[in-house]
Amino acid sequence: MKNFLKNVAVASLVVGTAMESAIAHHSFAMFDRGREELLSGKVVRWAFNSPHIALYMETADGTLYSFEGAAPPSLISRSPSMTGFTFQPGQEVKVVYCPLHDGRPGGAVGYIIDAAGTFYSPNDGGCGPSRDWEKWLAAGYTSRAEAEKAAK
Repeated sequence: MKNFLKNVAVASLVVGTAMESAIAHHSFAMFDRGREELLSGKVVRWAFNSPHIALYMETADGTLYSFEGAAPPSLISRSPSMTGFTFQPGQEVKVVYCPLHDGRPGGAVGYIIDAAGTFYSPNDGGCGPSRDWEKWLAAGYTSRAEAEKAAK
């Protein structure tokens, strides 16, 4: 009976820790989902890795940004489709993202827009983004707040 209780206690601890990690992993608390910003730069690295993709981008002033998005399997079936070769180092892109609350350069990616104007959606729950970005981009807006303020 002692061994049984010990095994149950150990199993409960393992399951509890695993569940806590899973819940924490899927938290979007670090992103300011109420803000959407636009940023331009060059791709440094496109990491098409599980559990989430990452885009590393350098802006004209030399700041390195990191963006997190959805899991690779879901991106293959989106339109347009994305693979590990969709974005290459040195490629000019624009990124719509929800910034990190703590001010570090990065956040949750909403859209990645290539030089041809193609909107890719590698987003997950970390960043909406608004479906109005195509018209906002054409109008020259650099944030959702700026576009919404101009519309009033």
